[in-house]
Amino acid sequence: MTGVSAIDLTTINVWLDVVFSTLYPIVLVALVVHFLGGIPTGRFRKKFIEHKWPEHDEPHPPALPKYMHFQHLTMMFVLGFTGLAIRFPFIEGARTTLRYIHYVAMIIVVLNLIWRFWYAFGSKRRDWRAFAITKADARSMIGVLLYYTYIKNTKPHTAKYNVMQKGSYILFAVMMVMQALCGFALIEFWTIPLLNVTPSWVLLNYTLAPFVGGLAMAVAWMRILHYTLTWMFILMTTIHVYLSATEDIPTTADFFGFGPGDAHGAEAAHGSAHESAHEPVHVSVD
Repeated sequence: MTGVSAIDLTTINVWLDVVFSTLYPIVLVALVVHFLGGIPTGRFRKKFIEHKWPEHDEPHPPALPKYMHFQHLTMMFVLGFTGLAIRFPFIEGARTTLRYIHYVAMIIVVLNLIWRFWYAFGSKRRDWRAFAITKADARSMIGVLLYYTYIKNTKPHTAKYNVMQKGSYILFAVMMVMQALCGFALIEFWTIPLLNVTPSWVLLNYTLAPFVGGLAMAVAWMRILHYTLTWMFILMTTIHVYLSATEDIPTTADFFGFGPGDAHGAEAAHGSAHESAHEPVHVSVD
């Protein structure tokens, strides 16, 4: 890695632009095709015409995690938009303003992440077990994959979230920690009081910098990782929003404060009953 030049890093950045700007439309097309696959399998009719949505172990999420989720999702959209607008300056003369908006949103997301970790592990309503992958989850993975690929019409139920949901949420958390560290490692315009050094120096000078040829190269590599993670967030969030909007609209609406409050309320609102024997699936927002 020490032999990688600035020109090589520029080439890497160009290739990242090409790969992700090509991959994202492919993902969008794949999601459209997946949605249309629900028509011949009967899922579209069952959900969007007959309004037979899944039942839930916890039909009404507590208010606090709902608020944190909404705040997090909003700030992630702000970060994604401002980050891409900084990368591709399509708003003339707004680069500095966008950068400060990006930093403010970053701080809010980091504080929200710390708050969510506290809620999961330290609060009275700690819910970290809801995201822990168990042996039963691992055994159900094939069945969950078969459901999402329309090979089977029922999804194995082991807990509040299925194994793919748990895996994606854990991956989200890991990526957010990595992205936060990358973001702070890119701050070179501000000096930490008393220490008289930048966040970049604190995080990189004795870690990555000695292996890549200095602090400047370490910052450049952090910028590449930061950009790659940004696109991973965009791709995963797009899939997350798609599944939330197609797998269980009542729960999604309830999570944002627009739903009837629980699965049974959704049944009454739509005038239809869940067929538990036919649909042994209890899922939450994907």
